[in-house]
Amino acid sequence: VVVVVGPGMIVYDEENNLVNLAKVLADAGVEINIMSDADVVQQEFLRYQAAIAVRYGLDPETALRAITINPAKLIEADDRIGSLEKGKDADLVIFDGDPFDIQSKVCRVFINGISVFEKE
Repeated sequence: VVVVVGPGMIVYDEENNLVNLAKVLADAGVEINIMSDADVVQQEFLRYQAAIAVRYGLDPETALRAITINPAKLIEADDRIGSLEKGKDADLVIFDGDPFDIQSKVCRVFINGISVFEKE
């Protein structure tokens, strides 16, 4: 089973406790994909969607997979995108800290292996 969650992943249970839907599903062995729902939460905020899931208990590695390789597999494009491997399209963002810390800033961006941004 593969599930796409977002942008609202934090819900309340019947006792009014916060529940992280992404974590519950991942803990149950479900492959999750995190989406931003571009009409509601713009694509630029996808990292923040994953950061929210991490903040509420999702393992950071699982969150990273949920916004990289898992969606690539879901759309059957994992032979080209979704992970850093020789021969794949090489887009990469380097942060000055934890990418799931919303205060971390982008230091450098590579698209197709070419540096397109470097923080001054």
